[in-house]
Amino acid sequence: MIPSHTGGAPAPLYRSKSDGLGQWKEQLETQWKGRRDARVKLLGVVTAGLFVLWLFASRILNMRDRSPPCDALHQPGRLLVNLTSPLHTHWRPFAESQCPPLPKYLPSLWQLTHGVERSFPIYQSSTFSKEYRQVAAEPLPPHLLASSASPVDPIPFLRKRRRHPPTVLVIGDSVDRNGLVHFCQLFRRNVTISHYSDISKSPPGPYPADLTKGHGPKHEGWDQRGLMHRCEIPFVDGSGTAMRVVNGFHYGMDALDEFNTPDHTDWHAPGRIENRIDELIVPAIEQLGGTDKVDVVQLHSGMWDLALFGMQDDKTRWSLTVPLTPEQLAWWQERMLHAIYHVRQRFPRARLVFRKLHRTDDAVAGTQYITNCTRVHQLRHLQEEVARSEGLPIFDFGHVLEGYQFFQEKVHPLLVPGGVTYAHNLVHQLRLALESRTSWRRGWLWDS
Repeated sequence: MIPSHTGGAPAPLYRSKSDGLGQWKEQLETQWKGRRDARVKLLGVVTAGLFVLWLFASRILNMRDRSPPCDALHQPGRLLVNLTSPLHTHWRPFAESQCPPLPKYLPSLWQLTHGVERSFPIYQSSTFSKEYRQVAAEPLPPHLLASSASPVDPIPFLRKRRRHPPTVLVIGDSVDRNGLVHFCQLFRRNVTISHYSDISKSPPGPYPADLTKGHGPKHEGWDQRGLMHRCEIPFVDGSGTAMRVVNGFHYGMDALDEFNTPDHTDWHAPGRIENRIDELIVPAIEQLGGTDKVDVVQLHSGMWDLALFGMQDDKTRWSLTVPLTPEQLAWWQERMLHAIYHVRQRFPRARLVFRKLHRTDDAVAGTQYITNCTRVHQLRHLQEEVARSEGLPIFDFGHVLEGYQFFQEKVHPLLVPGGVTYAHNLVHQLRLALESRTSWRRGWLWDS
């Protein structure tokens, strides 16, 4: 008989060998699982660290290896004018092996914004006068034409969809305003004219067919030529803007509002360039995303300055055919340096480019103030000196257009070749800005 336990300590439990082995097995599995989880975590951390290290290393190497391309527009060469297919007009350096022509930005941008299936704009040769066809340069020789095709994408920097579209701000005169209009015309887009204080307010339309030849009537006290002009080139699918160009108009280095006369119907306060930047241009740009979202600022002053010197000399009975005096040149240099400093302060993250003056046709009546060849070249040389002393890249519009004064309407270059060359430079400067390691869009781990 087995005695029963009715009280006292409970009877000890019996554990078989199989129970002990099971417990030991569970302990081993728990330890193994913990170590495996730790190894997985460690492997993840190491992998992430190596990935970040690779990103930093590739970024640093990319920054060191990428050097800006040769500036073909600044090299000796020839302007190949294509009257029937304007987008293919381009400047071709003589020493192509040392400095090749700029990539075919404009045809590629057309396909990006209109689709590869849509043909380039073509004009009939008969629409141009015999003189135009004679002045236009000869086509490329067949062997150069065959070698000009490149498998490299000319505009990878414009293919990204960005929250803030690539933006070029052009601070200049009517030549720059026309350059913006030509840019829009080349890509069959409409220019937007608006007030600086409220870019949603525009003069009532319709606009004239060609804004390089005339504008509508005054709107709220403003000559429309002095209002802000904007050209936006959208992607073909409408998913965003591939490129934006904005114009801010000014009256040169005049500091005393000397153009505020009945003869200058397009004058509107403020007159001083620094004040126009602060009171007009900056408020407008703020409505487009802010001054720190501008990629390129192209600055020019020249035509209005020659007109100012001519106006002053006419009042003092000083001859308009003599060179500018040392005092006039020194005054312009001081004013220009101050204007450059001011632009840098307002747009510190943008690539600042200086556009040099072009020579106009001195046979046109009524433009002697600004067509005196001696004065034009004096100012061109001083522009070069000022830009170099400030470390600014230069767009020498006059270098490319020299000899093509026949293709101008008074002081304004025509769409072909002037407008095409101007547009080519805008895209090129934007490329240099976006690919620069100092671009505001470029971070260590991303490109905005």
